[in-house]
Amino acid sequence: MGDEIERLRAKRGDEDVKFAQVADHLRDFTDMRPDDGDVVQRVAALLADVEDEPHDHDADADHGLG
Repeated sequence: MGDEIERLRAKRGDEDVKFAQVADHLRDFTDMRPDDGDVVQRVAALLADVEDEPHDHDADADHGLG
C-alpha cells in the first residue's frame, strides 16, 4: 500500500495548494465514486483535525501519525 501516495508526493509534493482545493477534489471523487464516500469522509476528518493527533513527520516521513 502507498504506491499512489508516493506517486502523489513525487508528482505534486512541491506544489502549494489550499485545503479548499483539496476539499473540492475530494467532493469530485465522491461524486464520481459514491461507494467510496465513507473512506473519503474519514480522510477529510483526519485532515480537518490532524493537529489533534500525535504525529511527527520529521521523525518518520513515511508514517508520521502514531
